[in-house]
Amino acid sequence: MKAFLFWVISLALIVTNSSYLQAKDKKSESPHITSNISGEGSCAIVGMSAEQCQLIALQRARASAIEQAAGVSVASSTLVTNMALTADFIKTYSKGFIVKENVQWLPLDQYQKDPSTPPIPEYRVMITADVRVPEPKIKPIGLKAKTNSIIYKNGDIAVEEISARREAKIAIFNITADDKVSMVFPNEHDKDNLIAKGKNLAFPDKNTKTELVMETLPGHKRDAEAFFISAMDSENSRDFLDTFQSNEPMSFSAFFKKYAELADYCEDVIIAYEVVNNN
Repeated sequence: MKAFLFWVISLALIVTNSSYLQAKDKKSESPHITSNISGEGSCAIVGMSAEQCQLIALQRARASAIEQAAGVSVASSTLVTNMALTADFIKTYSKGFIVKENVQWLPLDQYQKDPSTPPIPEYRVMITADVRVPEPKIKPIGLKAKTNSIIYKNGDIAVEEISARREAKIAIFNITADDKVSMVFPNEHDKDNLIAKGKNLAFPDKNTKTELVMETLPGHKRDAEAFFISAMDSENSRDFLDTFQSNEPMSFSAFFKKYAELADYCEDVIIAYEVVNNN
């Protein structure tokens, strides 16, 4: 069985500055959740499909909402020529979890760098979101994670290397180009997700039946996505398989609504990467 992972990015893209960040009718439902946060995002079509452009605009809007709730800083620029800014948007997802969102697409606009260059179609979106900011209820776990690459070609195999300073239960989720999230580890073949203090966990290892085969989405030349790696306090009676089914894609907000139930007892790391189709 192969676990196929997908992602979306372009090395030549333009994202317009969404400095419009405001909390409209902001109120707290609980000590953890801030409701009705507004964020805008936009992206002009350069070297990517309309679908990819829409997703990047949505990522920008989500990062804006999380930034307000969690008090983190997101890089801002009108012109982007590499994946760094998109990676920053995705990494923001670990600072606060959007557990509910309403998406409103705004009329198509145009981006023009200056009068000497032609205008470019620009997608704009506004979201109203409820964001939960985790409040750790555990001692630090010391989670660290890395992949064997951050740029893959179609058909390459990804490998995760994870360590922790104390015993913990590990889960690996994939944030995909079609705006879905799925748990790739643990799974039906690899259920032993306990990592010992100071030890490394490699996934997949030589004994597993699972492979993380990297592929772009059909028709895409470049895709970007991320691994969302979580470590849960081993003393917690719950396990990730109690909450998530392996390799079952969930919508973005549905996943984080569920993950928010565990977040206070977890540490997490996000690793963004790119997949390139050379054909």
